[in-house]
Amino acid sequence: MELACEDFVAVNVPATFEQPDDVQEYFSLQAPPNTSIWRKPSASDDTTAPMILKRLSRSFVLAEVTVSASLQEEFDQAGIVIFAGSLPDPTLSPLPITSRRPSRRPRRGSDARSMGRWAKAGLELIEGELHAASVVAISPCGADWTSSARLPLPLTPFGTYASASQSLRVKLERIGESLWIWYKLPEHLSSLDPQSLYSDQHTRRRNPEDVASDWKKMREVMGFFAGGLEYQKGNIWVGCYASRPLEFEPRHSWDAPNGFMAEFEELDIL
Repeated sequence: MELACEDFVAVNVPATFEQPDDVQEYFSLQAPPNTSIWRKPSASDDTTAPMILKRLSRSFVLAEVTVSASLQEEFDQAGIVIFAGSLPDPTLSPLPITSRRPSRRPRRGSDARSMGRWAKAGLELIEGELHAASVVAISPCGADWTSSARLPLPLTPFGTYASASQSLRVKLERIGESLWIWYKLPEHLSSLDPQSLYSDQHTRRRNPEDVASDWKKMREVMGFFAGGLEYQKGNIWVGCYASRPLEFEPRHSWDAPNGFMAEFEELDIL
């Protein structure tokens, strides 16, 4: 589904999806169950997650966004994503997703050796805790998942922890042929130590140098943009996604899939 904003498309969204007035300012995505961005060894990519993407006509420089979501199910996730040399399957849009399960088999005609590369990063719920996490797929051997940090949960006015709701700013940056992935907490939480929030010490003072270095490096993916022009311009798609990999199979006709909404603000793509 093409959006009014130039070069942006919405993928895997229902027919009721409302176009945002300004994608770069604010938009939201609803993530139903059975949606994911993943790659298994010797299998084609599963790109069933709702996404808003922009195709670049020039070399990629950087992209960053603030993502906010209330995550409840294991592996709920939302954040930023980049595809290089391969595009998400456009035939997945714009049908609503109900009881469909993600395909775990190679699509007809696919060849794992000719796959493109992709990377995603953002919020993820793991064993009831929020994490800044990323997944990278650069070979047919499958995707490489990593978690960089456990994130603090906001406090309610009563001094208790809120539900698994958080905001995170994430950034993808090209440095040479490598892709660097960064993250930082919102300003109202950046003065708190994520680890100390789970202990009796809730605050710590920080000097100006700490405040200036709020960006934390999650990982470096060497050679992500290596191998030819197809990874540099004209075949780069970058944007945002939300997914709930939890498998859902209705037992009754009245069973409805339970999803969650992710919100995105201040999307910058260069």
